[in-house]
Amino acid sequence: MEDVTFTRGPARRPMPRVADPLLQWATGLQTKERRIYAGWLVEAGKIEALDEAMAAANFSQVTIKHGSGNMVTHWAVETANLFVVAEGVQSIGEMKHTEERYGIAFGWRTLEGGRQQSVLRFRGFLQELLNVGFYEPLLITAKSTLTGDLIAALTRQYEVLDAVDAFRALDKKPPLQAPFYACSIPLGPGQEVARGSGGQTKEITPPIALVPAPISKEYIRAHWIKREWAALIEGGHGGPSLIDQTIAWSVTTSKLIGIGEEQPGGAPLDEEPAPQGRPAPAAAPGPRASANGNGRRQLEESLL
Repeated sequence: MEDVTFTRGPARRPMPRVADPLLQWATGLQTKERRIYAGWLVEAGKIEALDEAMAAANFSQVTIKHGSGNMVTHWAVETANLFVVAEGVQSIGEMKHTEERYGIAFGWRTLEGGRQQSVLRFRGFLQELLNVGFYEPLLITAKSTLTGDLIAALTRQYEVLDAVDAFRALDKKPPLQAPFYACSIPLGPGQEVARGSGGQTKEITPPIALVPAPISKEYIRAHWIKREWAALIEGGHGGPSLIDQTIAWSVTTSKLIGIGEEQPGGAPLDEEPAPQGRPAPAAAPGPRASANGNGRRQLEESLL
């Protein structure tokens, strides 16, 4: 073979679709025992290692009646403490005008009849599963008005990161300017709200960030990432890191949502009334200083 010197390469390969286990939000579904459950759900019986980890983390099972009428058994995670694999969160308004994504996929898909529906996906590590040695990310997925709820909830992480540097300043320490995934975000049930319009209005329980006000040192310490967990996100073992892979995935997935080709596996929860219009955009996060141009920081475990 002739010794050719190339100026481009290597060949780019198709972006793989994420096949992480699904974590979905139930806004208030009836259980087999005729109770109403609101919280996160992970379908049981799909991945043996995941089932073992959920049991080890002391999560209980609940059997939910889906919109199809089928009864499906899930692991119930009322509040999910998630290390979100992303460099930040963008407002809906921003994502409408740019294809850039920080690791969170978002787009609008057209349903039968022409109605548009927003779809949001992101990857995260559940802190309780990391504590029992399960080091695989979950795929968090939401649609319709829940996308606005989740973006608003994720945006509260900036308050936590600002509090870290505020505490450090009081102790005469330099600012850490931590990455978005430095602390887990407790996403759990908020107050019931009415969604929909006309005869399709119903009460639902949206997800919110259960971040205290004011934010305490104890809260930060309880949610701060461990060094070995940060390595799961930032380490590449000779290839792209999980955070870099996820950012690329979020760009591709956002485009696929728009053309109706992105469909996660598993049984989707279809419980919300059809909305009239789009969800209100969440407040855009303020700009954050960057030490190296991409928002990442060297993590410390003894930060406060």
